[in-house]
Amino acid sequence: MSEWQKTSCVLCFNNCGLEVITEGNKIVKARGDKENPRSQGYLCRKGASIAYFQNNPERLRFPLKRVGDRFERISWDKALDEIADKLKEIVQAHGPRSIAYMGGGGQGCHFETAFGLRFLSGLGSKNHYSPLAQELTGFFWVNGKAFGRQYMHSFPDIQGSDFLVFWGANPMVSHDIPNAPVAIRNKKKEPGFLMAVVDPRVTETAKLADIHLRLRPGTDALLFKAMIKILLTEGLVAKDYLAARVDGFE
Repeated sequence: MSEWQKTSCVLCFNNCGLEVITEGNKIVKARGDKENPRSQGYLCRKGASIAYFQNNPERLRFPLKRVGDRFERISWDKALDEIADKLKEIVQAHGPRSIAYMGGGGQGCHFETAFGLRFLSGLGSKNHYSPLAQELTGFFWVNGKAFGRQYMHSFPDIQGSDFLVFWGANPMVSHDIPNAPVAIRNKKKEPGFLMAVVDPRVTETAKLADIHLRLRPGTDALLFKAMIKILLTEGLVAKDYLAARVDGFE
């Protein structure tokens, strides 16, 4: 029998550690990697089914070209040549900004984004679109301001937190953080730890919360404003810290 090999899951941005058994180039078995420092052996249903996704007969494995109302298989060389010729034609006629790249969402295939951005840079375009523009617009805007690049982002420090707020998130199900169910339950055991959930629904995460604020949908901004007002009026803001790090706070 083949030996277990270490890798990581690419089905979401958490990239949990995996151990897999392969036959040829196919994954036949998968399990969580207990030695992975982040996921610590945790594996969600998607990760456990990674062999299904890799080997699914519906998966696209070669180029298809539209011919009339159907698609025909063509070689990789022919596909690349035709795409290159078409790109040159479009750029010459309309300029490089007429080209956009869409891809690189939260599925964990991070190299796709790196190569896609390099491709755009080579063409002279900056038009990059992804599903994250719908889901995490504010998150990436803050990344750009904090780190200089929107695609350079931090990762939540769950283990080092004394107070956690999950706002409109249900990580007990959606796995917004690695090993979410175990990580949250372990944090709940720590003395003095406090967890709040802001969500109109009584989610799986909300059931574990010390504080559950069931806002009326659409009123999130009002709660944010109220919190900011309390911080300012009660002198809870670290003014020196903000003055050194924030432009235009006043």
